[in-house]
Amino acid sequence: MKFKQLQALKKRAYEAFAQGSRLDVPRQDASRLDSITLAFVGDAQYALYLRHRLVDTAIPNVQVLHLLAAEFVSAKAQAHVYRHLKTMLNDEEKAVCQRARNAHSQVPKSASVAEYHDSTALEALTGYLVMSNQSKRLDEVLDRVYVLTKEYCALQHGGKV
Repeated sequence: MKFKQLQALKKRAYEAFAQGSRLDVPRQDASRLDSITLAFVGDAQYALYLRHRLVDTAIPNVQVLHLLAAEFVSAKAQAHVYRHLKTMLNDEEKAVCQRARNAHSQVPKSASVAEYHDSTALEALTGYLVMSNQSKRLDEVLDRVYVLTKEYCALQHGGKV
């Protein structure tokens, strides 16, 4: 998208948001939303869920909370979780993840290409469950994410799970 097109879309988006309306784009089923859009939503939900779990541990220092949260939502940690979680996914969830893995995006220097693609798949899965209002399934997946994140922590830093 060229700069002028981006600026025009941004202006329309501000207006729609301020008015509480939608842009003139057809509604889509959550499974058909753009993978990166699903990952955008999933990233926020995922981070909030893990931050909530961290606060529940009664860590008294916000700097430590932030450091742990940043590590646990990193592409490396999310890739670990995704690789162990994908066996419990149904066909539709697998399809969402596969589309997200194949989506073109900028890979940060802090992760390998494979780790970044796997973490994007996990975020898209989370976003898909949020956007399709599958709260029970979202809870099941996030409960498993929590277990796998604790396993990742034990592997990286020692300790029992």
